[in-house]
Amino acid sequence: MRIGIDARVLQGEMRGQGQYLYYLVKNLLEIDQDNEYVLFYNGFKKGSFAFPERETNLKQIWCRIPGRVLRSSWPGLNFPPIEYLIGGVDVFHSPFNFNFTHYTPIPSRALMIATFNGAGDPAKMWEAFDVRKINQWYQIIAKRADQVIAVSENVKKDLMGKVKIPEDKIKVVYYGVSDDFKLMEDKLKIEAVLKKYGLSGKRYILYVGAAEKNKNLSGLLRAFANIRLQAQAEDVCLVLAGKIDIAYRKIIQESEELGLGSGVIFTDFIPHSELPFIYNRALVFVLPSFYEGFGIPIIEAMACGVPVAVSSCGGMPEVAHDAALFFNPADPGEISSVLSKLISDQGLRQDLKSKGFARANDFTWKKTAENTLAVYKEVKA
Repeated sequence: MRIGIDARVLQGEMRGQGQYLYYLVKNLLEIDQDNEYVLFYNGFKKGSFAFPERETNLKQIWCRIPGRVLRSSWPGLNFPPIEYLIGGVDVFHSPFNFNFTHYTPIPSRALMIATFNGAGDPAKMWEAFDVRKINQWYQIIAKRADQVIAVSENVKKDLMGKVKIPEDKIKVVYYGVSDDFKLMEDKLKIEAVLKKYGLSGKRYILYVGAAEKNKNLSGLLRAFANIRLQAQAEDVCLVLAGKIDIAYRKIIQESEELGLGSGVIFTDFIPHSELPFIYNRALVFVLPSFYEGFGIPIIEAMACGVPVAVSSCGGMPEVAHDAALFFNPADPGEISSVLSKLISDQGLRQDLKSKGFARANDFTWKKTAENTLAVYKEVKA
C-alpha cells in the first residue's frame, strides 16, 4: 500500500496531537517495511521535515501553497484532492482534529481514515470559535471516513453522540508513552536540569502543558493558594511547564494577583530531552483540565514514578484507572484537598507510584502503531 498522512501538525511544537503523529509514524516505519508512507506538509515558507529522509519506505513532500488558499478551496470546492499534491495513495490518514490553523480533513479520492482525539466544550477551549465550522468537521468525518480511530472509549462515546457514525466503523487505538519517560538514575544530569529551570532543592507539584481555558490553570492556582496556607506544604511550589504565550501571560498575571509570588514557577517550554528529569523529581503531578480525550502527560508522569492527581472527567479516568486520585475540576477546594492528601501521605504516594508504573506499561507507541496498521489493512482489504 501507499499510505498518505497529513503531517502538518508536525510543523510546529509537538504538543498532544503532534506527539501522537510523530510517535505513530516513527513506530510504523520501524515495524512495517512492506508499505510506503507519504507525509504531506504545507506552507509558503518551507520548513524542516520531522523525519530523516534516509528511510527507504518514507517520502516527505512539502507543498509551498499559501494556507489561506487551501483553507478556501478545500471546503468550498473540494479541490485540489490530496492526490494532486502528493501523488496517488491507497489510503489517506487525517490524524488530527479540526483546528483553526489547518483545514481538515483534506479532500482525497483514496480510502480515508480519520483519528478523533476528542473535543470538549468549545467555550472552555477557545476564546473565539465558529460552531458551524466545528460541526462541519464532524459531518465531513461522518460522510467521508471509511474508518475512524478514537483514542479512548470515552472519545468513541463522545463521537457517537455528536454524529451518528456506526459503532463498527470506530476503532479504539490508545496513545502510547515514549521510552524516554522512565526513572532516571543519573543524579548529576538530574541536578543539572533542575538547576537550569530553578528547581534545584525544591519540592514541587508539576503541571505540564499549555494554558488554554480548557486546561483550568486558573482553578489550579486558586487550589494552590489554599495549599500554601497549610503547614505541611509551606515550602511546596507549583511548577507550570509550558511555552509562555498569550494564554500563559494571563495565568502569570493571575498568579501575581493571588499573591503567590515565587511559589509558582513558570519554566517556559521544556524540550522532551529534559522533561523526564523534571518529572522524576516532582512530588505530585496534576492535570486539572475540564476535558482531555486521553491525556498523554498522565502516563508520562506514571512512567517516571510520579504519583498522579487528575480530573474525574473526559478520558482521564479511563487512562489513569486505579493509579491516580481524582477531583472535580470545577471545584478548587476539592483540587486542593486531593493534592494536600498526596503531599502529606508518603504511603499513598508510594502506592500510586507502584500502580502508576504498572499502568504506564499498558501503553506503548509500538502497540499504537501495530493497531493503526491493522486498521489500514482492514480498510484496504
